Amino acid sequence: MKKRIFPVFTIFICSLVLISCDSIPGKKTIPDVVFATTPHKVVREMLKLAEVNKDDVVYDLGSGDGRIVIAAARDFGGRGVGVELDKELIAESIKNAKEAGVAEMVKFLEEDFFAVDLREATVVALYLLPEMNVRLMPKFLKEMKPGSKVVSHMWEMGKWKPDMTLKAYGTTVYLWVVPAQVEGNWRVTLRNEKGLREYTLAIKQDFQKIRATLNDEKRRYSVEDTNLQGSDIAIKVSDAVRGRIYIINMEAAAKKDTMEGTAFIREGDTPFAEQYSMKGERLMQ
Repeated sequence: MKKRIFPVFTIFICSLVLISCDSIPGKKTIPDVVFATTPHKVVREMLKLAEVNKDDVVYDLGSGDGRIVIAAARDFGGRGVGVELDKELIAESIKNAKEAGVAEMVKFLEEDFFAVDLREATVVALYLLPEMNVRLMPKFLKEMKPGSKVVSHMWEMGKWKPDMTLKAYGTTVYLWVVPAQVEGNWRVTLRNEKGLREYTLAIKQDFQKIRATLNDEKRRYSVEDTNLQGSDIAIKVSDAVRGRIYIINMEAAAKKDTMEGTAFIREGDTPFAEQYSMKGERLMQ
């Protein structure tokens, strides 16, 4: 019978975090990564929080026995990719996928998760220590498409604060939505049948948090609220021009160096807002 060694640190993690009896501490798969499974009921909560569906490709970094990608396929209809360096765990994962009837919907890569290409992933699942999450953070922001999601069992990701937090079964699940990179100066043109208006929009970005200023040739407007969710950006201007109310609501989708959407402008005493098409172009520095 194969003897298992239970490191003190592993036992500490499991006693602190994993209440379920299906949490199995074990060997290291790569340096500094201890294999410990996420309980099945927590796996389900992770996938529900990420709103996994048939259009998703779920990557699990350090996939262990394959339970997260198997659950994504079996219970949510998505496709799954497990990334794992341990040959025995990959063999176990393949066997588990066959038994679950989802072998054609999942695959397992014997690869270092720092090297794996994440451009296909719409959801990445993690159960790694926080320092590993922090090391992976630049990779997520660089490779994953805006609007893709990262979901982590128990551990956060340094300065990148989660968009959602869920308490479940004595532990915590965190969710991040990968933001578009929108920092910089933009030329924004609003157009309708009556004409056009042009503005300069300056955006400062800290992950999904943004601050903005809006100017035209005559003045700077007061930006009341901003929001960035994936590639969707919303900006609200609430100001007064010559004593008359001036409100702009902009909603657009950002794609690299362009954004496109709709704006509504309300001026003066009128209760109605005029609709404009909105186009933005990033100005090169």
